[in-house]
Amino acid sequence: MDAVAPRRRPGLVTFAVVLIYIAGIVEVLVGIGVIFVRYLPEAEADGLAFPVTVLGAAMIIIGLAVVSLASGVARGSRFARGAITILLLLGLVIDIVDLVLDPDSGPSSLIGQAVVCVVVALPLWVGPGRRSFARRS
Repeated sequence: MDAVAPRRRPGLVTFAVVLIYIAGIVEVLVGIGVIFVRYLPEAEADGLAFPVTVLGAAMIIIGLAVVSLASGVARGSRFARGAITILLLLGLVIDIVDLVLDPDSGPSSLIGQAVVCVVVALPLWVGPGRRSFARRS
C-alpha cells in the first residue's frame, strides 16, 4: 500500500487565510455597526433607516460568506480561492466607482483595497500557493 502524505499548506497561504478570516469578521462587525446607525436621529429624519438596515444586513451576509470561504481556502478548495479573488476584485471595483462618484473622499479606501487584493490574492495564485491548489491525482 502506498501511503500518500498530506500536502502541507505554504506559509503565505496560511497568512492569506488568516487575513481573510480577519476581513470577514471585521465585515460582520462593521455591518452590525451600520445597523445601529439606523437609530441616529439624522438617519430617521432623512428616511434612511431602511436602506441603512439593508446595507448593514448585506455587509453581515458578505462577511459570513468571506469567513466560510476562508475555511475553504484553508482546506485547499479551488472554488473558494476563486470566489475570494472575485470578492476582492468586486470590492476594488466598488471602491473605484466610489472614488469616481465622490472624488472628495480621497483614494485611501481604493489604495487599501488594492493592497488587500495583492496581499491576499497573490499568495493564492503564484508560487507555492498555486501549487498547493493544483489538482490532486
